[in-house]
Amino acid sequence: MKLDFSTLRVPEKDEEVDAFDWKAFPPAIANRKSNFFLIVDAASAFCGKLVTWTAFIHGQVEGLVFAEHVTVEESGVVKGLIFCRTLTVLGRVDADVICDTLHVRGQGILTGAVKHKQVKIEGEGLVTGKFARRQSGAGRAAASRG
Repeated sequence: MKLDFSTLRVPEKDEEVDAFDWKAFPPAIANRKSNFFLIVDAASAFCGKLVTWTAFIHGQVEGLVFAEHVTVEESGVVKGLIFCRTLTVLGRVDADVICDTLHVRGQGILTGAVKHKQVKIEGEGLVTGKFARRQSGAGRAAASRG
């Protein structure tokens, strides 16, 4: 199955992020028949646009990571931009992040501008940078009226 990513772009405004249709995301369409995931192993590096359903990053990635679920493992390093629903950081992320749920665990380190709905930091996890909580469409409407 060949997937077309030519029109795929990262939503920038909160309304666009909230309206992003993960069910129409090309890897999600492919994943309906099989469980797809990508592993960047500890001996590998990737530079460019990484688009997948689920990513487990043990090595180095520089560029755009566009996936529904991303886990940066203890040996993993990501620099650039991450757009996902869930991000788990056990390694190092020096990137701007747009996600629903961010989970920094163990000795994970995240530095960057982060737009999120939920954040959970455990253990010796460290986060620095600019953090902004995204509100759902109903939450934004109520906040603008108030």
